[in-house]
Amino acid sequence: MTDPADLDIAQTTQAIAGGELSPAELTAACLGRIEQLEPTIQAFVTLDGEGAREQARRLTEELSRSGPRSPLHGIPVGIKDLVDVEGLPTTASSRVLEGNVASSDAPVVAGLRAAGAVILGKTNTQEFAYGVVSAPTRNPWDVNRIPGGSSGGTAAALAAGMMLGGIGTDTAGSIRIPASLCGISGLKPRPDLIPVDGIIPLAPSLDACGPMARTVADLRVLFETLDGELRRGPDVQGLRLAVPGNPEVAGATPEAQNAVDAAVAVLVDEGLSRSDVDLEPFSEWDRPRSMPLMLEALEVHRSRGWYPQRADRYTEETLGSLRFAERLTDEKVETTRAPLAALVENLMGVFEDADVLVLPTTQVTAPTVRESSARDDGHRTPVVRNLTRLCGPVNVCRLAAMSIPCGFDKSGLPIGLHLIGQNESSLLALGELYQLLTDWHTKRPKL
Repeated sequence: MTDPADLDIAQTTQAIAGGELSPAELTAACLGRIEQLEPTIQAFVTLDGEGAREQARRLTEELSRSGPRSPLHGIPVGIKDLVDVEGLPTTASSRVLEGNVASSDAPVVAGLRAAGAVILGKTNTQEFAYGVVSAPTRNPWDVNRIPGGSSGGTAAALAAGMMLGGIGTDTAGSIRIPASLCGISGLKPRPDLIPVDGIIPLAPSLDACGPMARTVADLRVLFETLDGELRRGPDVQGLRLAVPGNPEVAGATPEAQNAVDAAVAVLVDEGLSRSDVDLEPFSEWDRPRSMPLMLEALEVHRSRGWYPQRADRYTEETLGSLRFAERLTDEKVETTRAPLAALVENLMGVFEDADVLVLPTTQVTAPTVRESSARDDGHRTPVVRNLTRLCGPVNVCRLAAMSIPCGFDKSGLPIGLHLIGQNESSLLALGELYQLLTDWHTKRPKL
């Protein structure tokens, strides 16, 4: 019999509604998986096992009386440790916020509770979401490698079967990067669709909150719950795909690019159209797009009284980024405005004749822990620049984007397919079609 922790939301919804599985049994299975693997994976900052069992018990009793509240009735989920959960610490995985306990649920958490989801606890994030490593969380596909970030704890827990859904945030790829590296699915909605109240910001103009799960069908259930609106997808056959005419502009490894090319071929064989587009190299975005993010982050930390008052409690990486932002002169910032505007115009021009831009999510698969600590002359580590390069521009352009599995490299590490568009409905419809035609999303790490 399949361990309930290995099922997806669609499967468990059917089993719970049919009386074959109870919320209490499903929650117990996930907590058992956490007990088994958490010492190695370290996906959680705060685990509320007792609270989760009590939630599941009440939802099991309610099920017998009045049936399921929604497709999320009894589904165990994890919440990134930037998001308030009443009674649990919100620390942004930082010593700066030690002892900070949330007095109420963020709206996204309240929405999940109302739908009947079971809140397991808080998943690890890179400190204040300002990076891509999410230490000490490890990647379930290879525990010597990072899960990506900053929503790394959520992605690792999903890949390891510790839960069935989760909440992440994304400022420069923080949902999509770990989704790609951990072989799961993650959706970054357009900003302002899902409320960010009760969520610690990184750079408010770039931040978005979104769902993470194992399948696109599960993303749809979570997204429609968080957004509060049922979304009817477009005619998938009418969607127009765009790919860079010169794949070198993405700078991905041959294995990653080949996997994405194969995914496009699958969709074209199904009748979708594709066209080649001219794009500037994504490396050109690195410096100009980083300026607004750094300055906004500095303002957030100053305005909340964290920096410089608690400078001694930050990790070296976050502190270095805040100090670098302090040294940015108006002249330096001004030199990036025109190049950034030109890059935005170039990327947005894709959607004049296409609906979805298709890229690799990341240039490389999951780096090792040692590789991720390498330094160079830049103010950020190379791993940050490399992993955010294909994701960060999406936030600047205020687009929707999704990462879903599309293959593996020769080391057995997942590769992500990056779907970028002007609305979530197109991406979800396209992703669901792709997952009907392929089985990459069904693969699980050997735990």
